[in-house]
Amino acid sequence: MTSARSPWPRPSEAVRELIRQGAERAQTLPPEWIERLNQSLFSSPNDAKLLEDPVILAACRRANRAELLHWANANLQRPGEPVEPYVSVDMVDTARALARRGGAELLMNAARSTQNAAWSQWMKVAFRLTQDPALLEELLEVSSRSISDFIDNNMRVVTQIIMEEKSAQPQDDALDRRSLISRLLDGRDVSEEQFCRILRYNLSQTHYAFVVWSETPDAEIKPLEDMARSLASLTGTVAPLIVFAGPATLWIWTNAAKALDVSLLQGIAQQFPTIRAAIGSAGAGINGFRRSHLEALTTQGLMGRLPGAPAVATIDQVRMVSLMTQDARAARQFVLNTLGRLATEPAALQRSLHAFLANGCNITRTAEVLGSHRNTLLRRLERAQDLLPIPLAEHRIQVSAALELVLWSTPPDAGDQ
Repeated sequence: MTSARSPWPRPSEAVRELIRQGAERAQTLPPEWIERLNQSLFSSPNDAKLLEDPVILAACRRANRAELLHWANANLQRPGEPVEPYVSVDMVDTARALARRGGAELLMNAARSTQNAAWSQWMKVAFRLTQDPALLEELLEVSSRSISDFIDNNMRVVTQIIMEEKSAQPQDDALDRRSLISRLLDGRDVSEEQFCRILRYNLSQTHYAFVVWSETPDAEIKPLEDMARSLASLTGTVAPLIVFAGPATLWIWTNAAKALDVSLLQGIAQQFPTIRAAIGSAGAGINGFRRSHLEALTTQGLMGRLPGAPAVATIDQVRMVSLMTQDARAARQFVLNTLGRLATEPAALQRSLHAFLANGCNITRTAEVLGSHRNTLLRRLERAQDLLPIPLAEHRIQVSAALELVLWSTPPDAGDQ
């Protein structure tokens, strides 16, 4: 597929060489480029809905990398020539999922934001490649057209996929499992008797809602279902309500007659290392069914945004972090004022002090939870307290809150020593 513009002029040999040099740089997938492209997905508050689903967010991030690599490789081999469209499997799946949800326009907006970010990064490269005004002008003109046409043609392919997906959807409002649950969650009238009969699930009971998902490409459904049933077993539920909600995502509801033992959640997470789960609080009846699900979605969204979030988390665990991250600047200042030099120390020190506070300042219990030798833990705690700008004994709540925020914001393998 090619652009509808006038015939593509061949760039001068000097500019072709400059483009080749720039493409060679882009082919290495510089971390700052990837970060800028990924951050562009957050450029519009309205389009942030796209990122509330970590599965879609992860797919968009992988698609950014794949499309950048495709464009760079094409320009390395044929500098300045038209680049054939490339739509990854991740983007195809995402387009179909958003078409089913009625949110396809979000993908188009994200593509434009990505284009702007890519152009911004490429301009920096261009100004490093040459200071000759004539060459620079031609280089920018050719590059702008190349990036713009590549994104435009990709979006034409995606638009066709979306149109095909929409036309393939049933025109009637058949009450299958997913549509029946969606009607209930949207607040529309649903017969409780019909719901129970079709889904074999009692709406009048007290519920826990779970969202179980995987952000890895080509995730299989069976491990997701296995984890869903393992989580359900913690509530004493033998037959949970499980619904396939989208790419590598399940919605689950269970009976909440038995309180959820949060201490057992991480054990289940270790059994399924590539799968994550978000959990709402217990709620009774239809309203509780909806509320717990919305809380699970809120938890999932925060887990997807923060790189240090645990694999399994409950709404109670994220409420404080959610409030603290609404004002990023104030949150950073709070962390610096509270933790001082500890805020930039290895994560092992931060996790040790956090676990110590979470376990009631009990050394023996904390050492068991962390799997650390008692003397090692004592040394780390002494070092951590020395780094604090405030006395721990008088500010345990503030220090615990600041550490919670730092650990949720830091990748699990970052800074361990």
